[in-house]
Amino acid sequence: MKKILTIVLVGILIVSGLGTVAFATSTTHQTPIITSTQSTAVLFSAPPTIDDKDGFIQIELSGATTKLLEANKPVVPIYVKTYEIPFGSTNIQVICSQKDINTMVLSKEVIPAVVAPLSKMTETTQYTKDPSVYDSTQWYPENWYSYDLGAGRNQNDKQVTFVKVICYPVRYSPVNQLVDYATGFDITVTYTTPTTPRTVDTTYDLVIIAPASFESILQPLIDFKNSKGMATTFKSMEDILAEYQGTDQPEQVKKFILDAYETWNITYVMLAGGLKSHVYAKDKDTISAGWKAWWVPVRYVSIPQDEDEGCLCDLYYGCLYNATGEFDSWDSNGDGIFAAWNMWGYGNDVFDLYPEVYVSRLAVVNKMELKHVVKKILTYEGTGPSEKPWYNTFVGVGGRTFAYYQGQPDGEYLCQLAYNYTKLTIPELTLTKVFTTNRDIGGLVPNKKDISKAFSAGAGFINFEGHGSPSRWDTNWFDIDERTGITIVNFWRIQNKDMQPVVVVGGCHNAMYNISMIPAMLDKNGTTHFGYGYPIFNCFCWDMIVKPLGGAIGSTGCTGYGFGSGSDPVTLSGELEMNFFYEIGNGSTNLAQAHSRAIQKYITEESIGRSDAFCITNWAVLGDPSLRFGGYPS
Repeated sequence: MKKILTIVLVGILIVSGLGTVAFATSTTHQTPIITSTQSTAVLFSAPPTIDDKDGFIQIELSGATTKLLEANKPVVPIYVKTYEIPFGSTNIQVICSQKDINTMVLSKEVIPAVVAPLSKMTETTQYTKDPSVYDSTQWYPENWYSYDLGAGRNQNDKQVTFVKVICYPVRYSPVNQLVDYATGFDITVTYTTPTTPRTVDTTYDLVIIAPASFESILQPLIDFKNSKGMATTFKSMEDILAEYQGTDQPEQVKKFILDAYETWNITYVMLAGGLKSHVYAKDKDTISAGWKAWWVPVRYVSIPQDEDEGCLCDLYYGCLYNATGEFDSWDSNGDGIFAAWNMWGYGNDVFDLYPEVYVSRLAVVNKMELKHVVKKILTYEGTGPSEKPWYNTFVGVGGRTFAYYQGQPDGEYLCQLAYNYTKLTIPELTLTKVFTTNRDIGGLVPNKKDISKAFSAGAGFINFEGHGSPSRWDTNWFDIDERTGITIVNFWRIQNKDMQPVVVVGGCHNAMYNISMIPAMLDKNGTTHFGYGYPIFNCFCWDMIVKPLGGAIGSTGCTGYGFGSGSDPVTLSGELEMNFFYEIGNGSTNLAQAHSRAIQKYITEESIGRSDAFCITNWAVLGDPSLRFGGYPS
C-alpha cells in the first residue's frame, strides 16, 4: 500500500525583488502530463524600521508574516508563503527572486532571540549572543530564501503536499554592522500533477487501538459513535503485533495506522491505554520507545532541551508520509534513534510533522479507569450545546508568565486572546477571568480555591497559561515574583460533576503521562520524571480527565518543557495553544482535529527550527480524538 513517488527539488536563487501580494495559477496540458504553476508577487510598502530595545536594535518590517527565532541568534523579520499542491505531485521546482536590494548601517547589534523553557525564564533573563553569528562578517540568514516540502492533511481535511517558501527580506552582517533588505520577492512553484490522484472510499472515521481485554468496555462507545455517524472500529494490540512488522512496537502500530488510512480512509485514532501501573513503571525500553510497561506503546523523540533528553510524542502516529509520499519512519538514517535533532552522538533525522490522521490517547492504567472515562465521554456527547448552558462559559486562568505584553500580564493576554478566538464560533460565550490582576479588585485569582470555584461552576473551555510540572500549574502575580496556582492534590475541590470542559494547559510537563509514583519519588532533583521526590501517580492534564465527580473531558499540554521567547507570548508553545482556539473559532468541531490543525497552522506559518520541533512534538492531546465539542444534539 506504500506510495513511492519521485520528487525532484530545484531551488534557483535569482537577484531581483517584493510589496502588496498577488497570486497567479496556470495549468499546461501535455497529455498525459499536466504541469501546473502557482506564483506570488510580494511587495513591502516601506523599508524596515529600527527601534532600541535593551541595548540592542529591534528590526520590524511591515508586510512580514513572522520573525525568525533561533536561540541566541539575531531576530529578523521573514515572509512565509505555503502552497498546497496535489499529493503525489512530482518535478517540484521553486524559483524565488528578490528585488531592489538596499543597505542600512546600524549603530548597535540586532537583538538576539531569547528562547527558553517557561520554567526557566524571567523578566531578568540575560541575552546570549551566538558567537558563530555575532562574530562573523557573513550574512544572516545565509540566503535570501529557502523552502521545504511536507505531506499531510490540510485545513479542509484533504491530503496534500505542502510547499513552504521562506523569504528572508532582511539579512544582517554583524561585524560589518550592515543590513541588506529587499523590497520584494517573486515566487514561482511549478510541478507535475499526479495522473491518478489518491481516492479512497471512507469505511471508518475512527479506529480505537487497545489491548483485547479492553474491547468489551469500549464497545458501548463504539456503538454510540456509529449511531452518530462516526463510523468506528476496534483493533487489538495483539492483532497489530501479529500482523504488522516494524523495528519496534510503536512502528508496528504506525504501520497498522498507515494501512487503515490507505484502506479505510480513517480520520481519527484513539490510543486507549497508558502505563500498566500507578506505583512503578519502567516507562522506557529503549531511548526511543516504551512498550513493556504500556497497554499501548509510546514513542519518544530525541530533541534534547536542558534536562529533557526525549519527550513522549503521539504525533508520531499521525504523521504517515514524508515529502516524497513514502512511509515516514522518523528514523531517516536508520540508527534506531527516532526524530533525532542535535542528539549527542547521533546523526539528525529528517522527519515530517504534518499529520495525516488525528491521534489522541486515553492514558488509562486499568479497566476501572477506562470504564469511568468511557462513561464520561458518553455523557458529554449524549447531549448538545443547547442542553448545556454552562458550555457557553470560557474560563481563563493566568498571570504574568514572564512579563507584560501590550499592557497586560502575558498569561492574561493569552487567555483573553483564546477567548476572543473561541467566541467566533460561540457568539454567546462569556469570559470568567481568574487573573492575578483581580487581586486588588475583589475578583477571582489563580489560587487553588478560586480556580476550583470557577471550575466547579462549569465551563465549555478552560485555558491555563503559566508554568507547570507533572503535578502542578502556577503563575507569577502581576506585580511580584511569587507563584500562585493549584496541584493535583487540590483536585478534590473541583466538583463540577458532568459540566466538564476541554482544558488547554500552558506550562512545562503538565501532560507528562509516563509518570508513576516510585520513579517520581526517586527523581529528587527533577531531572528524569520531574517528580522532585513527590509520589506523583498521574500528570496534571490526565488527572483532570480521570478524576471522579467532575474534572475535564479532554486536555492538551506539554510532555516536556513548554517554551517561550520572552517577548511576544504568541510564539512557540503559546502559539500552538492559541492556534488550538483559533481553529475552534474557525470551524474545527472535534478535539484532535483542532489539535492537529493547530500544528499544521504553526508549521505552514513559521520557519521550523529545533526549538519549534521540540514544542510541536511534545504538545500532547489527551481524551477522545473524535470528541465533538459540546456533544451531539439529542
